[in-house]
Amino acid sequence: MDYDDIELLRSRHPAWGLLSSRNAALVLAFLGRVFVDASASNVPAPTLINELDNELYALNRRLAPDDGTDRFPRSAKEYLDDWSAPERGWLRRFYPPGSDEPHYDLTPAAEKAMAWVRDLDARSFIGTESRLATIFELLRQMV
Repeated sequence: MDYDDIELLRSRHPAWGLLSSRNAALVLAFLGRVFVDASASNVPAPTLINELDNELYALNRRLAPDDGTDRFPRSAKEYLDDWSAPERGWLRRFYPPGSDEPHYDLTPAAEKAMAWVRDLDARSFIGTESRLATIFELLRQMV
């Protein structure tokens, strides 16, 4: 990849936008808990709004600055509308057949960003000795 390719990705790819957003920690933690950890998809809007409202309340209480303002001042619905806007592309909002209320699902871009962040924490050091032991064990099994 050259400079122009990377600059194009940086400016247009939803996963990169998510990772560089001001509220990346909120978005990744919340969507990871609700969608990935719970293996959920097609979550109804009222359920997701309620979950996010609880999360925002808890975070605003815990992270309250000295001036009394909220760290996350918008409503849960406003955040979900923003995250599902076409220019963001972190959530997919759709109406299932026979339903009058929107449902949400993760986009592949949000899943990529989440997987990348989770992989940062999951990496552990694999020493040369353990790699060598693995190779010898595989050779022994082949013989």
